[in-house]
Amino acid sequence: MLDELFQTGGNLAAYDDIFCGSDYLDEVLAARIKSGDMVLLFSIDGAQLYQSKASDTWIYIWVVLDHAPDCRYKKKHVLPGGFIPGPNPPKVVDSFLFPGIHHLSAIQNKGLKIWDAQWNNGFISKVFLLVACADVLGMASLSGLVGHHGKYGCRLYCALPGWHKENLPQYYPARLKPENYAIHGCDHDDYPVDQIIAMANGSERYKQHLKYVEQSPNKTQYTKRRRATGICKATILSGLSRRLQIPWLFSVDIMHLPALNIPDLLIGLWRGTLDCDRHDNRSSWTWAVLVGRVWKEHGAEIARCTPHLPGSFDRSPCNPAEKMNSGYKAWEWLLYLYGLAPALLFGILPLQYWQNYCRLVFAVRIIYQEKITKEQLVATHLVLNTFADEFEQLYYQRNPTRIHFCRPAIHTLRHLASEVTRMSPVICCSQWTLERTIGNLGEEVKQHSNPFVNLSQHGLC
Repeated sequence: MLDELFQTGGNLAAYDDIFCGSDYLDEVLAARIKSGDMVLLFSIDGAQLYQSKASDTWIYIWVVLDHAPDCRYKKKHVLPGGFIPGPNPPKVVDSFLFPGIHHLSAIQNKGLKIWDAQWNNGFISKVFLLVACADVLGMASLSGLVGHHGKYGCRLYCALPGWHKENLPQYYPARLKPENYAIHGCDHDDYPVDQIIAMANGSERYKQHLKYVEQSPNKTQYTKRRRATGICKATILSGLSRRLQIPWLFSVDIMHLPALNIPDLLIGLWRGTLDCDRHDNRSSWTWAVLVGRVWKEHGAEIARCTPHLPGSFDRSPCNPAEKMNSGYKAWEWLLYLYGLAPALLFGILPLQYWQNYCRLVFAVRIIYQEKITKEQLVATHLVLNTFADEFEQLYYQRNPTRIHFCRPAIHTLRHLASEVTRMSPVICCSQWTLERTIGNLGEEVKQHSNPFVNLSQHGLC
């Protein structure tokens, strides 16, 4: 890969693994990652062990990326790192992560002695943490950033400021300024699209802002500086000596974004079930067409597609009109929204909304590939920016009462193509591995009188 980069002036023809990312290659060129140094992925998420009772358990895992892609995500190679028992969610996640992070820090500082039986010699591996994954809620706890409700709520810490409704605290990362909008502190103009992904100085900006927050003389100033910078505290991962720079360490969540967050938004708009401001009127929502008989017939069409789907597609989507509120799975959403719906919504959605939606489908299908060519990546970047801008023009329409349509999920789409060049195909560092691990461990819980101890013992083994 390095030879190809030198010959082409820094361009790869295709991206097909985590080691194609520019961040990893930069660390290799700077000799911060050397031969024999293992590279890790960290992933954390919460899980409900039981549907009918409180059982909020958090689990984190380590994935050794040096294994080949066709085996590194399998059960025997995924290493459970720790368990935060329920039934209530943890108040201070860092206190539970500390033992595992401390252990990793010791290995990084002293090195891990390994015997290589093939070459009959020993060497010392200094483990490097390349990427940390979490969903929206978990990432706020892990990264120390304000989370998706903040004025600077992007998990990649880009400089796009959000807007908020009058007297309400939550911000929304729309690029286009609302009309007749004059709320103090949010009086910036349309944000240039090219500056959203221009994050070359992001790490230095993060360090300066973190220092600014940490030097707050009192609680009032801390609150103001937290809002102005988007930082609550330093992440516990900053204590590691061998890691990617913050905030580059934190990845986009390619599982929840297109498979749960985007469907929740689009279906809510098309069904007319999304929250409506008291100064707005659902009767003016020309896109809300999946209602009444149309919605029921559409759901029945989805169900009738099941016999025609290959068995390799795994779980086929159920009738969304009947099952959507009772545990529609992420995999069902993917097959439904990016496989079947583009054809089945043609002629139902008004043409301009359908065309905008098809742009999203085109891009997500490419982003989910294991191998992405340079040409596909360029096309995806253009299409996703076009989709996001059209989405704001078609649905939000610069109307301050509809600014809550511009959820962080729409903004994050703009980063996906650049994240492939930086971090490799994002499917290589997703939450899918942890979700499968949670399912495996949950199935092994047999002692339901004390499930958390039972769960941790399985992980220990």
